[in-house]
Amino acid sequence: MTVDTAGRERPAAAAPVAASSPLAEAWQNFRRNRPAVVGLVLLSAIVALVLYGTFAYPHDPHDIVWAPLTPPGSAAGFPLGTDYLGRDVLAGMLTGGGPTLVAGAAAALITVVIGVTVGALAGFFGGWVDNVLMRLTEFFQVLPALLFAMVLVTLFSASLVTIALAIGVVSWPQMARLTRAEFLRIRELEYVTAARAVGAR
Repeated sequence: MTVDTAGRERPAAAAPVAASSPLAEAWQNFRRNRPAVVGLVLLSAIVALVLYGTFAYPHDPHDIVWAPLTPPGSAAGFPLGTDYLGRDVLAGMLTGGGPTLVAGAAAALITVVIGVTVGALAGFFGGWVDNVLMRLTEFFQVLPALLFAMVLVTLFSASLVTIALAIGVVSWPQMARLTRAEFLRIRELEYVTAARAVGAR
């Protein structure tokens, strides 16, 4: 309570609430989503295993160490057992996990870059640009993705870069269609129409 010049008591003004940043607000929303938090924990555990697992479990994945197809948890001492040649499955997963994550992340980045660019151009300009880009998108959609990726890898060297490019090239059409639909929705909103009415580009 505060006292004014006339001696009357007045309720104190509420303290201003500090405005949270968009990043902090996004993190709060993310923490409320339990499946997303569980997914983040699992992904972090997988990345940690891939990065540091080979130091804690230094076994050569190419060595034939036991009888083929030994089940997990057997007395042989291999947590995930052995494969059809008798190689340690866990050692193979830890060694191959790094290149797999790198290829997946690179392919996802390529997919987003191509898909968002094509979809944004098609949705923003419309007309013949939209028709040409959507016909190109449909062409890639009707191609058998796995076969096309295998052809690309066969034509070029079977390296990590080629594999990531092949996966990204065959995966972008869906991203392009989603982006185009969002641009078409946004360009018809009232504030966009009002901006055009006052001469905005």
